[in-house]
Amino acid sequence: MKDSPVTFPEQGALPSKYPPDQPSKTRGTPEEGYSIFSTPQRSLEQIDRIQAEMIQGEFTPPPADWTHLPRTRRALTEGDALHVLGLGDSIVNDTMRSGWLAKLQEAYPKAQIEGSVYVRGGGGCQHYKEEDRIAKHVVPLKPDLVFIGGISQKDIESIRTVIQQLRAGLPDVEILLANGTFGSADPRDQEALDQINDPAGYTQLLKKLAAEQRCAFLDMRTPWIEYLRSAKVHPHVFYRDRVHANEFGEQILTKILLTFFRAEISDGT
Repeated sequence: MKDSPVTFPEQGALPSKYPPDQPSKTRGTPEEGYSIFSTPQRSLEQIDRIQAEMIQGEFTPPPADWTHLPRTRRALTEGDALHVLGLGDSIVNDTMRSGWLAKLQEAYPKAQIEGSVYVRGGGGCQHYKEEDRIAKHVVPLKPDLVFIGGISQKDIESIRTVIQQLRAGLPDVEILLANGTFGSADPRDQEALDQINDPAGYTQLLKKLAAEQRCAFLDMRTPWIEYLRSAKVHPHVFYRDRVHANEFGEQILTKILLTFFRAEISDGT
């Protein structure tokens, strides 16, 4: 905050310049603090307008490994139904609200893409593994691909447990693990970044877990840092409060995810 050009309200967030123009068709509250709703919530026209207006940055494309995403790959490239569910915290909520699934549909027009979100504020797998939540609330939705991310994961073993619970109810489900973006650390300050998400090596632990559990892995954190640093403006230009992305920050996440999913597949398709 020391050099921030933005004044955030004491409570809540700055109002959105571009509220989602396609509100969720379905929304439920399975228990206090938890929400399940449909996505992508933004039209292609609105996404393109936001991206045209946002300050541009650059990032190194994250490596895309399709080894553990054969069903997802087939649905996208050959044309089939693909139900993607985002699981996590408010950062995952922001990621899914960015409308990246609408851009994915545009990139793969033969696929029939559906999106759902199951989130709670500060929610990580340490919450979702309890109270039979995966069996009660995720399995009935029958997602084909579950995206697990955010900045609220407290331990690797809880993520492992949720993966096992998902596969117990959905033997063919594919899973994409991602590390966190945004949050309260200044992306220009490496020392500050090192204090969050396990300075002992959370990303490497998550990557190792993905390999052990046959999940795909996406490093979202590095491209996010690179984008904000290369934009040459204060990071808060992309924030709606001290932790969360505004609509322009959300589109950084869309760009990262689309780069991952549009990366050249090994056979050139």
